[in-house]
Amino acid sequence: MKSIRLGSVVLLFLIFWCTNAYTQKVPEGAEWKPVEGLELIGTKAPGLSGLIWLNSKPLKIEELRGNVVLIRFWLVGCPFCENTAPSLVEFNRKYKDRGLRIIGIHHPKSQRTMDEELVLSVAKQFGYDFPIAQDNDWKVINNYWLKAKKRSYTSSTFLIDKNGIIRLVHDGGEFYKSADNEDADRAYSAIDRKIVELLAE
Repeated sequence: MKSIRLGSVVLLFLIFWCTNAYTQKVPEGAEWKPVEGLELIGTKAPGLSGLIWLNSKPLKIEELRGNVVLIRFWLVGCPFCENTAPSLVEFNRKYKDRGLRIIGIHHPKSQRTMDEELVLSVAKQFGYDFPIAQDNDWKVINNYWLKAKKRSYTSSTFLIDKNGIIRLVHDGGEFYKSADNEDADRAYSAIDRKIVELLAE
């Protein structure tokens, strides 16, 4: 009987602890940090070979040295990608002339979304006026992000410095200015600050 009571107490404690841990608010003003991908920061950015470039000449990561590069892995039909699109357009507008290069790499998850015209059409709807490439066999996203690991999201973002080193990873989902979505807002602010910092280096 005692062991049953003790087990119940332990179970209640674990339920309380887990609930509290997951519902506890992040302190106001706290810095955003990725949950996944921290091990990639400080490593050399992989290449871009194997992509189909839809609206620009093929780009090589080595040729982009001297620029800050933002790579966003996105896909048609992803609500997180749609919500994040205005942030990418804004970053491109604000920082392109200062040396930021944005590349949108589409990784299709169905036969339908391998259609290049469809991808370009959605990119146009999003307002993307930066290079868009198609990663049909997921070679590049695997080299950058998945690496045979189970990740929470595939729609990830990488900031690469002028020397080709990964300096920030957004581990997926969305980022944008928001009074209602604290995580998205804090991630947006962290990426914006990091872009400015890397451009100044």
